[in-house]
Amino acid sequence: MSTNEKPISIADAISPVPVEPTGNVEAWHLEKIGQRHKAADEGHFVAAADVQAVIRKFVPDE
Repeated sequence: MSTNEKPISIADAISPVPVEPTGNVEAWHLEKIGQRHKAADEGHFVAAADVQAVIRKFVPDE
């Protein structure tokens, strides 16, 4: 560190840097929702066994 640089606090050093979205996130989200609705209207659904497998992965049997 050179002598003309201002030292930063520990809190500033470990804080995440705010990141601005690079595109229109809301428009992307609405587009994805529209695609999912269209797929559902066409009858494209996940099999019940696949849903159960994902649930079992995160919720163990008691």
